[in-house]
Amino acid sequence: MWISRQIIKEEKTPAVECGKVTMSANGTVEAASTGVERNVAFYAPYGYSFCVPKGERLLLTQGGGEQVCIGIESDSANVECGEIKITSLSGAYIYLKNDGSIELNGLTISKEGKIIE
Repeated sequence: MWISRQIIKEEKTPAVECGKVTMSANGTVEAASTGVERNVAFYAPYGYSFCVPKGERLLLTQGGGEQVCIGIESDSANVECGEIKITSLSGAYIYLKNDGSIELNGLTISKEGKIIE
């Protein structure tokens, strides 16, 4: 009976849940999901550093006994399949396009390294 109650208790806790950033300052992020999570840890590929702005939707899961963020909701409406666009809150961007060109804040560099006007 104890085991069945533990299984039921574990099933009620979602493995992954969506949340929203409620506070983000000085490298500390707080998110609201089924509860309020403070000091949420973020995981990204090596070399990526970012601070998620307040109001962004994120995906949370348990990792090593703590709540961690495994991703931010992405808007891919303005990129084609296979392209990558990195954008800051101010609107600065780097856009890696399928034709091999790079767009940097509106300046286009061809795959051969020439500036296209």
